[in-house]
Amino acid sequence: MGIALVLSILSSLALCLVSTAAADDAAVLPKGRFSFGVENRFFFPADERYSPKGKAEDLAGAFNRTLDASVFPSLSALNPFVAGGRASIGDSSVHFEYHYNILAFAPAYGVTDRLTLGAEIPYYWVHNKVDASVNSAPGSSANVGLRTGPGVGAPCGLPVAVLPLTCPNTRRFTTEDVQQVLGPGLPGIQGFGFKRIENFSADGFGDITLAAKYQFLRTDDWRLAATAGVRLPTGLQHDPDNLADIFWSAGAYTLLARLHHDYVLSNLWQRRAQGAPEANLLQTGNVVLNFTFRYDWILRDKVTIRAGDENALPTYRARVHRDIGDRFEFEFGGRYVVWSPFSVSGLYRYAFKLEDRIAAPKTFPHNFAEEDTDATEHLYIAQLNFSTIPLYLQHRFPIPLNLFLAYRDRFAGSGARASGSPSQVLKTRYISVGLQFIF
Repeated sequence: MGIALVLSILSSLALCLVSTAAADDAAVLPKGRFSFGVENRFFFPADERYSPKGKAEDLAGAFNRTLDASVFPSLSALNPFVAGGRASIGDSSVHFEYHYNILAFAPAYGVTDRLTLGAEIPYYWVHNKVDASVNSAPGSSANVGLRTGPGVGAPCGLPVAVLPLTCPNTRRFTTEDVQQVLGPGLPGIQGFGFKRIENFSADGFGDITLAAKYQFLRTDDWRLAATAGVRLPTGLQHDPDNLADIFWSAGAYTLLARLHHDYVLSNLWQRRAQGAPEANLLQTGNVVLNFTFRYDWILRDKVTIRAGDENALPTYRARVHRDIGDRFEFEFGGRYVVWSPFSVSGLYRYAFKLEDRIAAPKTFPHNFAEEDTDATEHLYIAQLNFSTIPLYLQHRFPIPLNLFLAYRDRFAGSGARASGSPSQVLKTRYISVGLQFIF
């Protein structure tokens, strides 16, 4: 095998290895070659999301409020009997802290020198650390409580489960009482059917992506490619009756399209190596710029959801037809070979998602389920890469592989407040470590 062909194959492999970890570039595998990558994303604890107006806010912020008629509508009947005209059972304090760890596997195969088939198979470990309590003590907003026995006169003698605390036949609500009201209910009080607001843990495979990338242009300066694929809803979906769960799948099939553009900027000033154009990409001082456009067409699905005003519990529950808004991404990246085999890379990504559309029974408030479901995000990734390809060419390392260390920060965005919405945009950061090799 000639040295030019060897350089072409190995350089293409090196680019494929780097592209999996950093920018989604136009590189493809040579015919008959396999690659396998594994990446672990270690997330920092996350307790904030981005509001519809782009402000970072507490994940459980909507639950930190006075528990009055805006949360429990039946309390409005007691408003005339309490000072201030606003019946309340107390003040809730809820805090969520999400913990993620994602291990992603990325096998690929070069069908031809232009066409590569690949997959991404993630595995999730998640935990929601929940701190939830209700303050109904003196000094709180609590002015109504649970009826403990018969009373005299109005309102203390009314045959209802909740009475003003001025009545001697009452006691204050406890945190456990409120958990019961949210769930199965209490004697005389119909429950809302939610599971307990408590710590949540789960693990399992995420949505699996299958794709084909075709490189339709390859010159000294440019590489252009297109990708088509499908994402399968194999991950854990949201439980509409669990306000504290963490899910990682929207539950809908997604068709994927990508356009990849690579430009070898360093060709403007750097002397090119002899042989295949790809050999230049291993040189110290090499600079490659990348632009990727992504489009996700999320197919319509049928799902059970809850909805309600953002200041109240999502008490409406129904099986609906949902058309999740399509997603568009624009990514700009670059890679610089500091000293072969070391390189640094980085990217910036802007993405936006269209509003969801819900077809539901007439009694279901679909406007609440659709509200603020358009979303945006801004993030960057900085990465250090080490490739053994140059050492392998010099017979100083037994196998060609790539190691990388990356940091990702979603530093801005906007999205839905509803915890069960696929449009929720979390404020997250992670460090990832990866290894990729070819054979």
